[in-house]
Amino acid sequence: MVITDSFGKLFNDGGELVAEGNCQIDHDRGNVTMRPLIDSSLMNRQRGVLRLVLDDGVEYPIDGGRIIRFRLNVPGVAPGPTYRLYFAGYDHLRTTAGGIS
Repeated sequence: MVITDSFGKLFNDGGELVAEGNCQIDHDRGNVTMRPLIDSSLMNRQRGVLRLVLDDGVEYPIDGGRIIRFRLNVPGVAPGPTYRLYFAGYDHLRTTAGGIS
């Protein structure tokens, strides 16, 4: 299992910043767990393919119709909203050293 911790910014197809925060990317399952700095209703209203850009410059296409909001309580971290994001077209993508291509 390959999980990467990073900081990411999520953009819609118009280039608008939808969310930003800490991310755990699960490359094997094709999903991201994001804890946004500010919880905004923008994430739940997005449709189509979004773009997740990580601090190291790697980008992932995200399926805007499959965003799931839940609360995560982790020891040592303040409870708060967390989002599960899924790579768009993940079944057609393959993992490479630089991310998904």
